[in-house]
Amino acid sequence: MLEAQGKEPPTMKEHTKAVLEACTGQLVALGLLRRRRGLAVWQMNEEMWGGVGMQVQLTRHGATRILPVAQLVWDPVERLVAHGKGTGYRPWSPAAITRARVVLPAPDTGPIEFISPEVRGDMLDRFARLVQSDIVPTILNMADEGEILRHYRAGAGEGVGRAEHALAILAWVTKSLDLGADYGSLLSVQTQDETRSRLQAFHHRLTGSREARVLIGAKTAD
Repeated sequence: MLEAQGKEPPTMKEHTKAVLEACTGQLVALGLLRRRRGLAVWQMNEEMWGGVGMQVQLTRHGATRILPVAQLVWDPVERLVAHGKGTGYRPWSPAAITRARVVLPAPDTGPIEFISPEVRGDMLDRFARLVQSDIVPTILNMADEGEILRHYRAGAGEGVGRAEHALAILAWVTKSLDLGADYGSLLSVQTQDETRSRLQAFHHRLTGSREARVLIGAKTAD
């Protein structure tokens, strides 16, 4: 499977590029803003952005199949995560997506599939209908702040940065970097030395970050 959400593989075929361009154009026609080929976004509120990305499957018959991806970026939270990791913030990079979910078409809709060399208009219309009927509602449902926090807290012991995200969310919603109790709770469920060390380093950088304090303080001043 090839993903059209980061840097494109050098072997991506011209037909696949044309399909992604056409599908991105459909998103723009629906009112979204193009970020790059295969991704268009819109600002949902002051803090959150929704995005429709695309994964690509090349079928055994040589067709290009599009798998739409519902994406959500909670911008200030992702900025806090970047401060805690000590990295720069790159919006819509794979490491800066708060939630993402592939949305498969229902069987009665059928796949979004383009047979080379054509980019059929009726298939683009099918893609646009799927975005409106399924993908946008999925993104709106994903934007529940409480559910996002529950998601990261529930998986805090599973690694993959979930505990770090939970700390960043708590910092943002409480407008405080005094996270001692929550930090201790999240640290207690880490079962590996590596994840414990990573969370300890994250907490140290986040609570000592001048930029994180400015971000939270600026919001409080409003």
